This record gives sequence, structure tokens and C-alpha cells, in this order.
Amino acid sequence: MSKEFSRTFRVRWSETNTTGQVHLSTYLQYLIETAWDWGAAGGLSMAESEALGLAWIVRESEINILRPLTTNDIFEFRIWLLNWRRVRGTRCFEIRLKDSPEIVANGAQQVATLDSKSLRLVRPPENLLANFLIENPRAIQQQKFPKFQMDPETAFVSQREVEWRDLDSLEHVNNAIYAAFAENAAAQALAAVGWPPAQFKTHGLTMVNRRFHIRYQSPALWAETLNVAGQLAELKPSGATWHIGIERASDSKTIVQCVLEWSLTNRENGAEEPLPKSLIDALKTL
Repeated sequence: MSKEFSRTFRVRWSETNTTGQVHLSTYLQYLIETAWDWGAAGGLSMAESEALGLAWIVRESEINILRPLTTNDIFEFRIWLLNWRRVRGTRCFEIRLKDSPEIVANGAQQVATLDSKSLRLVRPPENLLANFLIENPRAIQQQKFPKFQMDPETAFVSQREVEWRDLDSLEHVNNAIYAAFAENAAAQALAAVGWPPAQFKTHGLTMVNRRFHIRYQSPALWAETLNVAGQLAELKPSGATWHIGIERASDSKTIVQCVLEWSLTNRENGAEEPLPKSLIDALKTL
């Protein structure tokens, strides 16, 4: 019997942006929901993990969006364990439209287990790991997270205060929320050089997220003020790559680092479009 786990979702209107595409953070929310259901199916539900004194943390997440999900799409979210080495493991996932072989997104996530009291890394029980381990599992190609530091001279910096709605059951910022912070930082940087969302609409264009890679380093808590810095890393004919760093304002401690890749598409037919010269010139000032 296959140990891959899947569940079905329907994209709700409230999960999409102004162009009808699913928010970047929502993809990660789908992943979180599926992962907990998968854990429950194998004996590691939230309640069972708490009873065992285990806490699960995400170290790194990477998602590749091949075709954006849109309102009312029905899709299957499939997840499986690629490997587990003592206290850390990698789980892979893919999204397929219902009754279709088309893969619209895929990715991988690095996770680890902690003792919930001491917060030290621990190995889960062997008998429960056996419920998830697969012989010769399928691998999703992963990119190594790049080393980068934000240049204070060129990075666009905004601030964000952690709100109550940003928190999860562990009372720190939910992993998926940082994707929204990163996406908003990129939008603010573009607006600052004359390309707010309305400008893209005027030109019949829209930005489509293609890849998001995030490394979690420290939790952020309620009411903390975060500095969100965005910096252009690479300019492409029809898109760009951003490096985004989020740190706590009070002590400059790094919370997360992100890589966000996007491309420009025609608002009507979804075809990729070259960057207009005026947008290229604006991006070069960042």
C-alpha cells in the first residue's frame, strides 16, 4: 500500500488575489493542512505528538509554481517522506488538478522534531517513523538555499508589526505568513519606484510567482516589530528574483530569509511577456 498521502481542496474566492490567482501564503497553508492530516493518518496527529512530548518545526520550504491555481480549481495535494536522518527529514509534495495528470506545483520541506519541554532535537519513535518511510521514494529537485546579506545601501526596507492573526498554536508567527510578508515587501519596493499594482493593470500585465524558497531561523512573536528588507538579486527578460530578509527590529536578529522568483504575464491570456523598458529601468534603481 502506498504511503503517499493526499487530500483534495477547492480554491475559494477568499484565497485569491486581485487577478484571481492563489496567494503565495495560501500554498503553504495547503501544505500545513495536508501535513497534519498525513501525520494523523500515521499516528502523529497534533494531540498524539503532544502526548509523546514532540514538537515539529519547519527549517526550510521551497515551492515551484508551474501553473497558478485560480478560483474554483479543484486539486489534489499529495505529500510523502523523502528521507529521515535521526532528528531531521525531508518531505516532498506536488499539486495536481483533479482528474488531470497536470502538475501545477511541487516542492520540498525540511522538518525536524524537538522535545516539547527542553526544545532539544530528538528522534521520533521508530515504530511511528515506519508508518511514513517509503522504499525508493520519488524526489523533487531542490535548489540549495543561497547565501546572501542585505545591502543597507540598496535594500528597500519596510516595517511590519506582528498581529494576533499572524500567530499559530505555538504563539509565534505561522510559517505561511512570512510568504505574505515577502510578497508585500516586493510589491512595496516596486511601488516605491513607480510600479504599484495599478501600473501593471494599466499595461495589461500581472506578476506571477514562480518559485518561493524560505529558510526559518528564529520565531517572531506577537507585537514584535519586524524589518522586512527586499533586494533585487537577478533581472531576467520576463521576470526577476528577489532576496528578502526579515529581522527583529529590537535586536536585528534574523527571523527568515527568502528567495522569490516571478515572471510577467499577459493579464488576459497568461502568456509570458518581456519586461517593459520603463519597468527594467525602475528595477535597476533598486
